[in-house]
Amino acid sequence: MTQPVSMPWSAPVFGKPPHRWQGVRMAAFPFTPREGAVERILPPGMERVDAPGLITLISYPQTEGIHPYNELVVFVPVRVEGVVGNYVPHIYVTTDEALIAGREIAGFPKKIARVEWNVEGDALRGSVSRWDKTLLTVEGTVQGPLPADGARPAAAGAPTFNYKLIPDPAGDIEIEEITSTPVSLTPREQRVGTARLRCGPSDLDPLADVIPDVEGPMVLMTCDVTIPPGAVVKRITRGELVA
Repeated sequence: MTQPVSMPWSAPVFGKPPHRWQGVRMAAFPFTPREGAVERILPPGMERVDAPGLITLISYPQTEGIHPYNELVVFVPVRVEGVVGNYVPHIYVTTDEALIAGREIAGFPKKIARVEWNVEGDALRGSVSRWDKTLLTVEGTVQGPLPADGARPAAAGAPTFNYKLIPDPAGDIEIEEITSTPVSLTPREQRVGTARLRCGPSDLDPLADVIPDVEGPMVLMTCDVTIPPGAVVKRITRGELVA
């Protein structure tokens, strides 16, 4: 056995980054957050940026020992240490491998949920549910290829910031830091269309507090994805005031 980098010791769940996938399917939906919602959920050290957020549904195929999984990600634009990127307040995956890797390496606040979406012909349908609560539904229509002068969502080229919070065995905070994770996308195919998204109420997963009903454009993409090693942007001392 090679030296493991994750638990359990005798059967590690994942290896060191970078992690690479080929043929990832992605659907992206820009949205305008509810008034004042982003400010209420940002952790210390992050400042809201007045720009659209992004919702993505993603299907990752098998790669390098990581099994296929689906994912829902919510991005909201922020500024950290003078750099503009995206904070992820909500992210859901369908396997323990994806959850553990995301939490332990970069601090993504991943939860397990049922994430289903598919495109049949020109129709896209999807839903995300957890603990018998429907968190999000989407219905869309594909209209055609992305024009040559069309732009990808801005979030695709910006770093992702997370607030990594890990307690020690006694329940006190042992690791508290802002991390930055770059993501490299190489598109193979891109199409555009329109979609309607709805969020349902849930005390445990309050997506609806941030995301209003959305009707607008969507971008469908098949791409290759590389997630290289990230970095710690700032280590937080518990109780310190962060501007």
